[in-house]
Amino acid sequence: MTAEVIVPHRERGDPLRRANLDRVLVMWRDYGYEPIVADDGRSGVEQFNRSAAFNAGAAATDAEVLIFAESDMLVARAQVEGAVDLAERVSGMVIPFDEYRYLSPEDSERARSGDLGPAAAVPLWTMDRGRSIGAITVMSRHTLDSAGGFDENFLGNWYDDNAAKRAFEVCAGPTRWIPGPAFHLYHLPGHTGEHLTAADKAATAANRARFRRYQTARTPEQIRALVGRR
Repeated sequence: MTAEVIVPHRERGDPLRRANLDRVLVMWRDYGYEPIVADDGRSGVEQFNRSAAFNAGAAATDAEVLIFAESDMLVARAQVEGAVDLAERVSGMVIPFDEYRYLSPEDSERARSGDLGPAAAVPLWTMDRGRSIGAITVMSRHTLDSAGGFDENFLGNWYDDNAAKRAFEVCAGPTRWIPGPAFHLYHLPGHTGEHLTAADKAATAANRARFRRYQTARTPEQIRALVGRR
């Protein structure tokens, strides 16, 4: 069964995001993939729509297993292979790590340049026991279609990954994790900082409100009505 990597990306002014993308693409190519770098169809400083990029990438391939991977995440090949194998056999999301390590700006630069293996870095903070669910997600085409894809009503940062987890669990089955770490390369954060605009903050607030609707959805029909793509 074929697998394809889909990486969402659009330039919005932070050069670190482009630098991270370049490093991540090298990793995926080393693993034997030629990733689809998917745009969200918007421009300039408009809020990035990760869901639209994911849907566009999925539409550009007929692969039966889809690896939706953020442009700032490094993960071991064996964990990816384990996730692809599991996604081929079961419905639902598979996360190829259960420990999310957020690297410092300095260690991120060293990891980008090849001067530091990310596993040797001391993370600024860590989420373990499967608390991170959106940075890299592997699933079958059947799982993606069960919910109608990703909800493009989410804009900017946060809560779209929580909604996707809820959607695919209701429509396809439980989320599963592959043991091991993944490493986040630093860029300007989406949750805090003077660089965040009023529009950024408003988008996150709207995402939070929309996610509450997912929390009350109980059936695949209710989920697909929220996603609204078909």
